[in-house]
Amino acid sequence: MKPIQTNKNNNTYSPCRGDYVNVFPTTIFQGKVNLHHNEVATHCRNIVDTLPKGDPLTEYTTYFHPDARERTHQQTWYNDFANQMKDTYVEFCRSQYNLDFTNVSRHDIHFFSWVNVYNEPHSHECHNHVKSRLSGTYYVSAQDSSEPIKFWNPNLPALHSQSGNDDQHTHEQYEFTGRQHTSFQFQPQDGDFLLWPSYLMHSVPQGHPRENESYERISISFNLQHAEDLESYHHGDQFDYGVLT
Repeated sequence: MKPIQTNKNNNTYSPCRGDYVNVFPTTIFQGKVNLHHNEVATHCRNIVDTLPKGDPLTEYTTYFHPDARERTHQQTWYNDFANQMKDTYVEFCRSQYNLDFTNVSRHDIHFFSWVNVYNEPHSHECHNHVKSRLSGTYYVSAQDSSEPIKFWNPNLPALHSQSGNDDQHTHEQYEFTGRQHTSFQFQPQDGDFLLWPSYLMHSVPQGHPRENESYERISISFNLQHAEDLESYHHGDQFDYGVLT
């Protein structure tokens, strides 16, 4: 083995031979939704237009509005969409987690979704989705200037603690180089969807629309889990976790 030369004090190292083993990979699935995206986009625009205005945190999404979510459930395309995501959820869990779905039907899979329509450059702070197994986003309409979704390395807190720096940092403030990537991002296109483990931290940076371009980014986000998982969650009656479709 050729010795490794370093720039400091001209030291020479002779490391042992061996292999690097990636023992805890994080998998994200990227696919295409088989729907008429223009029809879905029209509904999303119309439903968000009916939401109460004045609160910038709630006026662009049906997440906080159960009645609006219910109107989405009544659309002719919705069951098809939910079933496509449920079937992909099953395949993801089979291939990545080796779970047995022999006695599990679509009705046994809980699917909770909400519509988002951004009409101006918008950002979303780093977060994850609790009380869920997998989460995802269907990009109904996305422009080239739409914000990418950014996923953050789940090992960042451990890497940061090893540096000996005890300062409090947000994920956006972490900076590491080399093979331990700080983050990974996807640039959405119309009809794309992503599916990822719900614990994975993610964020959306502020977009930069082109000059004289009207800005719009339409998506449907969702959580998926086994219906039996809900029995172990103590979420109370004040929050609606959706319906089994």
